[in-house]
Amino acid sequence: MDTQSSLFESFDKLNALDELFEASTAYRSSENFLKLMQFIRRFPSLSPFNAFLIHMQNPGVEIVMTARKWRKLGRKVKPYSRPLVILVPFGPVDFVFDITDTEGEEVPKLIMNPFHTEGKLNPSIYDLTVLNCATDLIQYEEGNMAISSAGYATNREKDSFKIVINKTYNLETKYSTLGHELAHVYAGHLGTFQGTWWKARLDLTKEVKEIEAESIAYLVCGRNGLKASSEAYLSNYITTNQEIPFISMEVVLTVSGYIESLGRTGFRPKKKK
Repeated sequence: MDTQSSLFESFDKLNALDELFEASTAYRSSENFLKLMQFIRRFPSLSPFNAFLIHMQNPGVEIVMTARKWRKLGRKVKPYSRPLVILVPFGPVDFVFDITDTEGEEVPKLIMNPFHTEGKLNPSIYDLTVLNCATDLIQYEEGNMAISSAGYATNREKDSFKIVINKTYNLETKYSTLGHELAHVYAGHLGTFQGTWWKARLDLTKEVKEIEAESIAYLVCGRNGLKASSEAYLSNYITTNQEIPFISMEVVLTVSGYIESLGRTGFRPKKKK
């Protein structure tokens, strides 16, 4: 079982995350929420949830790795450095250290700047995402739509969902739209069928659904080195709203990680209920 799949099993037991979000004035601040999202997408080598854990422990970190990985780069952890805790598959926790807590050889530029794609998406990520979402009863189509219409997702009221994407858009815009629509499906905004692994959450307000979907798309695109319309949406939202409504951070982080995993080789779907 890969890292993402194993972590998802742990995520199911961490509903306390939502309690923390609801109770924390700091996280509910719109400005701080956007800073949290920006932090999480800076660490594509970590799962979204582990990036959140790191932020809770030290929001000032730059690059984090285990001591073993730092040694492979010719660096060693300084004495008395404080480790940061993350979750790992088949075990409770692991420990990572920030670059400021290490010393040794210069870190390669690729490590310092993981977004080497310069805003371009690897086509295989898109193809794999489309292929693998079919295992979750999601059908993908492209259609002729008005330039102002990016796409939509629907519940087919039988045994599947359908996502339609504007065929005239470029690959990066299609991926941004696909991430947003997949977010609506996996966050339960369109309900469930027998055999789906996510929970139905139909009673949410439109505002909550959109913030969750935009946040998920923001993380998925940003962690792949892409900009998306969700950036403008979240930026505009915080200028007019001082507080984020009661969204589910557990859903945002879990679904973000799952959509990322759809675009990877060796993908394994979550266990269905």
